[in-house]
Amino acid sequence: MADVLGSSLNLLASNLSQVVSDVAKNFVVGLAAIIVVLFFLVLGWIVGRILVRVLHAFLEGIQLEHKLEKRGIHDALLGFTVTGVLSTFVKLLTYVVFLGIASSVVHLAFLENLVTWAVLYVPVLIQGVVILMLALLAGDYVTDRIKASKVPFAKLFGMALEGFIVYTALVIALPLVLPNADVEILKTTFFLIVGAFAIAIGFGLAIAIGLGTKDTVAAIAKKKQKTLERMI
Repeated sequence: MADVLGSSLNLLASNLSQVVSDVAKNFVVGLAAIIVVLFFLVLGWIVGRILVRVLHAFLEGIQLEHKLEKRGIHDALLGFTVTGVLSTFVKLLTYVVFLGIASSVVHLAFLENLVTWAVLYVPVLIQGVVILMLALLAGDYVTDRIKASKVPFAKLFGMALEGFIVYTALVIALPLVLPNADVEILKTTFFLIVGAFAIAIGFGLAIAIGLGTKDTVAAIAKKKQKTLERMI
């Protein structure tokens, strides 16, 4: 009996020792992995800041913001600046690159999956944001030019055209920014808005032409009154 109890205790102690050893080993490996990941994140943050400074120096050298302000489109990005957006892209891409390096070193499954997702998503996200940026800049520029012209209803027409450009870009860019987003409702709404706008312009032109030619038609009818009476 004593031998059986002793064997059980020895087996239990051995299993417990193995569990403690495994836990300690996993803890050390996990802690080392976290340290490596943090190291590469800090390194990526430093490299990102350096790249952003280089980018700022380049953009200041070509006076990008000054040129945009000169053309009146520096405020087209809803409070953001082109330099700020490009800087964010540089930082984001830098972090993804260094996370990829860290994942290849530590071989953590969840980190490798995260990096794979980021590598696939970030370029698509940048494409969507660039489309929206270009649409906002182009819409603001065209609207300013139309408002500065002497075209009738220039302000209303300019706002409508800007809305058309931005809405079109949104329909194109939304599936890139949010891959699972359904834009069918936006497309349907877009076609309805375009149709309603076309009908409104048609009626407006018809009314304007009718009112504008009313006096001319009346003068011609008065001048040809006798001829018309003989025809009747």
